[in-house]
Amino acid sequence: MQKSEIKVGEVYALRENLRAKAAPLQRVRIIQHVRGKKWKVEWIEPNPGLVDYVESQHLLIRWKDHKALLRDEERERQLLKENERKGYKEDSPLHHVLTEVFEAVGEERFGFYRGVLSGSPEALKRVKERAKVGDDKVSLYTYLDRHGTVHVPYPEALELAKAFCAAEPGAVLLRIEATEREWTQEASRPGGEYLIDLLNEYRASWAIIRQWIGHDVAIAQRDLQIQRLERLVWDAIYALQKAGADDEARRLRRALQR
Repeated sequence: MQKSEIKVGEVYALRENLRAKAAPLQRVRIIQHVRGKKWKVEWIEPNPGLVDYVESQHLLIRWKDHKALLRDEERERQLLKENERKGYKEDSPLHHVLTEVFEAVGEERFGFYRGVLSGSPEALKRVKERAKVGDDKVSLYTYLDRHGTVHVPYPEALELAKAFCAAEPGAVLLRIEATEREWTQEASRPGGEYLIDLLNEYRASWAIIRQWIGHDVAIAQRDLQIQRLERLVWDAIYALQKAGADDEARRLRRALQR
C-alpha cells in the first residue's frame, strides 16, 4: 500500500514474502508511523501481541477487504494456468503481436502484458464492438478484479486481436509500418546497429499481423496512407510558398520527388 493510504489504529493484511502470492496473510494493527515507509505494528494473528516494524509495501490491504484480495489472487492463478495450458510464451512472436495490436487500438490504460489483456470493462466493450466481436463467448477465466479492471486470458485476447486486425487493418498496419521504417532508418546510421536484432525479432510478429490482415488489404491500406501523407506534404509546400518560405518549399519538393 501507499504510505498515504495507511492509517494509525487500522487493521491490515500483511505479507512478509511478497514474491510468494500463496504465502498466508497476517493480521496486524498499526501502532505508529516511524519514518519514511516504516511502521510500528502489533500482530493480531498469528503471534498475538508481538510488536515489530514493517514497511508500507508489505501492508497489502485493509483486513476487512482481504477476502477480495485472496479471490483476485486465485482468479489470477487460474488465468495464468489457462495461458500455460494454451501454450502462451513470454517474448514469443505471438506475444509481440498481441502487444502491437492492442497498442494500436488507442484505448487509454488498455493493453496486453505478460499474457493478460486488461483494462476497463467499457474499453473492452468498445474494442469488441470495433472488432465486431460479441459478448457471447467470454472465457471462464476472464474476471473483474476488486478495482474494476477486467482481465482477459491469452486465448480470448488472441481471437480478439485477429478480429480487430480484420475489422480495422489500417490502424494496426499504420503503426507497425511506421515502427519498421523508423527502426530500419535508425539501424542504418552509425550507432544504430543494436536495432538490427530487434528488427529481426519483430519482423516475425509483423509478418503474422500482415497475414491476419491479408496481403492485398495490407498493400491497399499502405498505399492509401502514402497518398494521404503525400497530400499533406504538398499542402505544406503550398503553404510555405504562400508564406514566402521558398527555400523550405523547394527542400520539401525535392525530398518528395526523390
